[in-house]
Amino acid sequence: MFEGFIQLSPTGLALTMAGSYIMTVFASELYLHRSRSHRALTFHPLLCQMFRMWIWLTTYGVTARTWVAVHRKHHAKCDTEEDPHSPRIHGLWTILGKGTLLYRKAARDADLVKAYGVGIKEDWMDQHLYTKHRFRGALFFLAVELLVFGPIHGLMVWLFQLSILPFWASGFINGIFHVVGYRNFDTREDSRNFFPIGIIFGGAELHNNHHANPASAKLSMKWWEFDAGWLVIRVLAFLRLAKINHVVRAHEAGRPRVRPHAAG
Repeated sequence: MFEGFIQLSPTGLALTMAGSYIMTVFASELYLHRSRSHRALTFHPLLCQMFRMWIWLTTYGVTARTWVAVHRKHHAKCDTEEDPHSPRIHGLWTILGKGTLLYRKAARDADLVKAYGVGIKEDWMDQHLYTKHRFRGALFFLAVELLVFGPIHGLMVWLFQLSILPFWASGFINGIFHVVGYRNFDTREDSRNFFPIGIIFGGAELHNNHHANPASAKLSMKWWEFDAGWLVIRVLAFLRLAKINHVVRAHEAGRPRVRPHAAG
């Protein structure tokens, strides 16, 4: 039985999955979210291509334009009947279990994509690869990983990669982060800061801060909050691989703040 060109030990398998998770967090939270959706920063073209390629390889049918459009509508209609994925409307367990199906339903709405995908132009790579063959990237990566890691480890790594964005973004962030946590800002919707130390989700844990100031590249607002994504952005900006377009500091935030409180 063919075992692949690279024999992964249990530690190697864990590190491969961890590396995949980190890359997906950067590609979704920093590129798709803060850069493409909210224009808070601009990445160097080489980094953009790296993020775009990774998204194509590790998701099934996700394109930048549809992702951005659905997310922008979420902000515009947050926690109302028109929100594509609100736990207030659909229920928390529906978001956790079927969040990706709600995303795909919204992404098929041509009028939604046209209205909220403004400014997201599709270039040659989109027209000939990322959009045209959006369902083939993950299948191609499956073949590569089966060849490199063997059938068992290759399939395990691939399934893990394919689950990251649908479960954590479509489910956990869009669900739990609107139900559990504390609020720095009295926004009109239910967004909450899940945890003040934003490491696991690249800073997306500071969800209420983001909803209050969506155009800010920096999500932490209190001295005791930490946004790992902002740290990465600062390093990339220092290396001239990213340009920071907008940052909102705590004293500049325009919405009234409320005392943090826990919610069940």
